[in-house]
Amino acid sequence: MLTFYIFYTPLCIVLFAIAWVAEGNLKRKATTFLKNKYALLFISLYLIYLAGMLYTSHTQQGWFDMQIKLSIALFPILLSAEGEMDFGKQKWFGFAFISGAVLHGLGCLLFATWQYFSSGIAQFTYMQFSKFVHPTYYSMYIDLAFIFMYYAITVKAKELTKKEKLFIYISAPFLLLILVLLNSKMGQIITALLVPTLLLKYFLSKHSTFKAIATMVAVLGLLVIGISKVSRFHAMGDLLSGKNRDVQSVESNQARLSVWQASVEVIKNNPVIGSGTGDAKYALLEEYKKEGMTGAYNEILNSHNQYLQTIIAVGIPGILILLANLFAPLFMAIKRKRFVYMLFIVILCLNFLTESMLDQQAGTMFYGLFNSLLMFNFVI
Repeated sequence: MLTFYIFYTPLCIVLFAIAWVAEGNLKRKATTFLKNKYALLFISLYLIYLAGMLYTSHTQQGWFDMQIKLSIALFPILLSAEGEMDFGKQKWFGFAFISGAVLHGLGCLLFATWQYFSSGIAQFTYMQFSKFVHPTYYSMYIDLAFIFMYYAITVKAKELTKKEKLFIYISAPFLLLILVLLNSKMGQIITALLVPTLLLKYFLSKHSTFKAIATMVAVLGLLVIGISKVSRFHAMGDLLSGKNRDVQSVESNQARLSVWQASVEVIKNNPVIGSGTGDAKYALLEEYKKEGMTGAYNEILNSHNQYLQTIIAVGIPGILILLANLFAPLFMAIKRKRFVYMLFIVILCLNFLTESMLDQQAGTMFYGLFNSLLMFNFVI
């Protein structure tokens, strides 16, 4: 649902919340939530943004941001009291998510093919290809789908039917193809790290160290060669070396470097408590205008970095809470050998480097839902 019907997902969340309340046992659920330290930690991220409303000038924008971020607070409350799911429920949810990713890919392919044969316009890569959600977000969904498929086909293989295994074997290469077509730099980098990690763990579990190392080296080699041939990576390399830099550009690489530099300047003006939840956007626009960044100004770009965006909005307390929300669960996942949850958090941490994901509904719903689901219900 999240991957394919992104615009209907909020309605599903509302219906789920209504059902949760109608189910009753609210006192028990509230008590369970209040006793869960991780649930309280997760909701604290929403509360710090709520505190940022106290010194926000643009209150309308601020309350809109709070609405976008509501999933961060809602899912820890709804899911912390539900307890661990058995694999039957996990399997149903996991296959629904994977199916959504596959349907999304089929929809993009069919639309691009129709567009090509009807008008002669090729739209098989990046923004033109991904019609329902930004390529970076869709790539992130696919990476999580890979992790779910790996877990099912290795750890829970005996509990899968032949049809379910066949679906996974067909879906995995198809989604890998879609990820290549999406042409998201961060998506490809994360996949280049994720796939060898999964293969390494698989072969080590089979006590085949040689196959593990050989497969990992081979896959990494192929991915590095593939990435080196992508023009968007060449452009990024030129930009980092100081070539072709243009502060007025809205090209992906150019824009990110420029807005990162502008974000640092905004942070310098108010590093302690930030500009306020609703004022972060306008503080950035003012800096874009000051620096002559017409492209970023006209496109109303955010920081394209969640860490910077959080400091701009709610300052040092905000970034400390965000880091605690990422690294406290990460350390717990490593300690308890919860491999799926660990990889999920790593994917988040890396994507936060290039996208302000908690400023977009596609990011907050993904983070809010799966962070709580994997912490409280899947326990894998």
